[in-house]
Amino acid sequence: MGHWNYRVIKKLSSSGEYEYGIHEVYYDKDGNVEAWSENSLVPACPSKEDLLQDLERMKGALEKEVLVDEEGE
Repeated sequence: MGHWNYRVIKKLSSSGEYEYGIHEVYYDKDGNVEAWSENSLVPACPSKEDLLQDLERMKGALEKEVLVDEEGE
């Protein structure tokens, strides 16, 4: 895998409603989406400063195109 970042993913839930979550998305060496984390994330970090940095990266995901999980739950 080439790199990863946080992205918003729109996913059909088991209740039949769409929900949005922040996921880790992994890319191949050419920058194509290769995989993403199954569940949306809740940040947990060793320090308040690290948590702030992680939240800023997650906030950046809101500025990118939303990915859609066609398979849902």
